[in-house]
Amino acid sequence: MKQIINTIIFIPLILLIYCTTPTSEIKPLLARKPYLQCALKDSLTILWRTDTGTVCKVAYKPATHGEWKSVEGNVRLTNTGVTENEVVLRNLEPNTSYRYKILTNDVNLLPDDTLWFRSPVSQKDSVFSFFAVGDIGEPIEEGGTPDRLAKALEPSVSTMNFGLLLGDIIYPDGKSEAYDSNLFRYFDGVFPYLPVFTLLGNHDWHEPENNYLQEWKLPNNEHYYSFDYAQVHFIGLDSKNGDFHEYEKQVEWLKNDLEAARGKANWIIVFLHHNGKSCTYKEDYANVVALYPLFEQYDVDLVLNGHAHTYERLNPMNGLGEVIPEYIGSNQDYRAPQGFISITVGSGGKLRGIGSDPKPFTPDPENCRHKDLVAHADHLWAFLKISVNGKQLKGQSYATEDLHLIDEFMIQK
Repeated sequence: MKQIINTIIFIPLILLIYCTTPTSEIKPLLARKPYLQCALKDSLTILWRTDTGTVCKVAYKPATHGEWKSVEGNVRLTNTGVTENEVVLRNLEPNTSYRYKILTNDVNLLPDDTLWFRSPVSQKDSVFSFFAVGDIGEPIEEGGTPDRLAKALEPSVSTMNFGLLLGDIIYPDGKSEAYDSNLFRYFDGVFPYLPVFTLLGNHDWHEPENNYLQEWKLPNNEHYYSFDYAQVHFIGLDSKNGDFHEYEKQVEWLKNDLEAARGKANWIIVFLHHNGKSCTYKEDYANVVALYPLFEQYDVDLVLNGHAHTYERLNPMNGLGEVIPEYIGSNQDYRAPQGFISITVGSGGKLRGIGSDPKPFTPDPENCRHKDLVAHADHLWAFLKISVNGKQLKGQSYATEDLHLIDEFMIQK
């Protein structure tokens, strides 16, 4: 009887001790490695996820000099039950390599890793590069290749400044629960070091867009936004299911944004998920084509999209969507160009027309409704690298499998 009484007394004591342990003494576990967002002017946002936590910090310093500083951020509970840690770093030195550490409840979560990033270049700089690719989050068991894309990008992480993810980031339905299994687990050699700007695709819209908005931190309303990087103006649009999110409001915003950028940038690059005119198996999306007059009026240079699971670069077009005759056959070198160049890079991780899949791909004569539209097309897993040097822009498309060059073009203003 005495032993039973002691046991009865002992158990509540254990529970009391556990329940009164301060939250700050509970060691958090890392649920998602850090990833970088909003590399704008002199600031950068760093996010990571833990199983619990009340306080988060980032310690950082220039890689070659200076002392460690620390900045405290915010924590919040996500709809998947884990804690998001978010820290914004400000007043960064331009185009400088930094080391950093992530801490939740004062615990260094990756003590054995050398984490680093490069701060944004200054507005006066004219040299930088970035990658663009879409449709990357197809599960491997369904034939997707997010692992191969990540490995292909890793060697270039230290030589590029950021990336653009052109929608359909998570298949099949854009659910938050699939982000780690379909994406982040493979990109832990990319996302902790290279910021990315993302946008919604039609698959990301299958679930309420709050799933997507929870995963990323972006400018403006996160659906459509713009930013300046060096002497380039970038505009990200939300084409939703081809009919656009808040279409009239978004187009009005686009007009105002283009007007404000007029004459202030060497280059204007628009990125969205859906294609306009195309020779892929996808239709020509009317609401994208309807923007062509604006692209011509405001001297847009490049339009980058995903959606069609292939790579396709079009000849320069005017505001009516007509190929400009003098550029047909020039293929690679555009001097003092007119019009804009549209490129589909939906080749990040899900291809059609491969193996037993009979669906057509570009260049597809039966689907192509426009003579002389396509300058170059390859049906391979691929990503696009854009390098800007003042008034010269160079595009290079690389095959994911072995990094061989599949397309190259130059625009000289």
